[in-house]
Amino acid sequence: MSDQIYWICEPCPAADEAGMAQDGLPRLPAGWTLLRLNTAQALHSQPTPTLLIVDQLQQQAVAELAALGKRSIRVLTVPDCQDEQLLPYIADFHLFYPQPLQPQALQQLIQIAQALAALKLPPVCHQQLLACTHLPVIPPVIQQLQQLLLDPDVRIDRLAEVIEQDLVLSARLLQLANSAYMGFNHDTASVQMAISRLGLSLLYGLLLALSVAPALAGDRLKTDSELASLQLASSCRQVGQWLGLDNAALEQVVVAALFHQLGLALLQGATGDISAIDPAQAGAFMLTLWGFAPGLADLLLQQQQLASCAEKPAALCLYLARQRQTATALDAELEAVLIARGLRAYWPAAPVNLAGG
Repeated sequence: MSDQIYWICEPCPAADEAGMAQDGLPRLPAGWTLLRLNTAQALHSQPTPTLLIVDQLQQQAVAELAALGKRSIRVLTVPDCQDEQLLPYIADFHLFYPQPLQPQALQQLIQIAQALAALKLPPVCHQQLLACTHLPVIPPVIQQLQQLLLDPDVRIDRLAEVIEQDLVLSARLLQLANSAYMGFNHDTASVQMAISRLGLSLLYGLLLALSVAPALAGDRLKTDSELASLQLASSCRQVGQWLGLDNAALEQVVVAALFHQLGLALLQGATGDISAIDPAQAGAFMLTLWGFAPGLADLLLQQQQLASCAEKPAALCLYLARQRQTATALDAELEAVLIARGLRAYWPAAPVNLAGG
């Protein structure tokens, strides 16, 4: 069965007899077809497409089209990806792109769809995640950063310039960089210094988690979920050092930890049937939807059970950090792994609060 893209716009451009638009779009991968339709055609079309791209802003029609794509990756294009433009539609769509949709953006969407299909999620879990509404959406400033980070030679001052456009996000980043959770020995005085200390992968993961999570208030975190995210990330750093992970692997584990907790928060805020979804699956889904490398989502899924991560150091790190925080009773399998890794002495008798209260 082929993967279909419905690209819905008014008026619909000229197409050939098969419904394929002839306007210089990139060559599609094998097994993919693209149909350019108007609203009426789309509402009477079958089957449900893999990608549903809505290229208009008539609010009533957009709502009807979003309902059509409950098993699709739902994408809305808007004239200007500013928060006020997105608000009427933010509950029903997964991704937002500026108009006109560029060929490279379409290629990126296809890659995201392929990566989601490759995730090792049970079919019912995958369907429920797609059908959920009120999922978090990447803010415009994070989308800008995402594009900049595609350039391996991007300059730190350019990244700092984009982050500093959002004063609240800049303040959160500096508060976090100066908190006990990051463990730096000296104050972080600027956004550029924070970027240098954190590294690009961890920086992007932290900013994304901060931007879709509840806001900070002074030096305190407002919500238990955000506090738990940072505690788990800090615990991962500690366990990762005991396991001898290198800096790149540590960054990956910390980002995965943030998204494990974000998955939990996502399930608390999502609307729809979520009975078949757990936090790791939700976090892996969002990581993939937002364009992270597949290895991060795989790490989240591998760490769910000790048997699947005992020989995978990064996934084991996240598993042990979660277990260490809850201080669950040791069973024979876990104790054997701890002894083999030389970590038995570190196992606590009570849940660990790395923030000191």
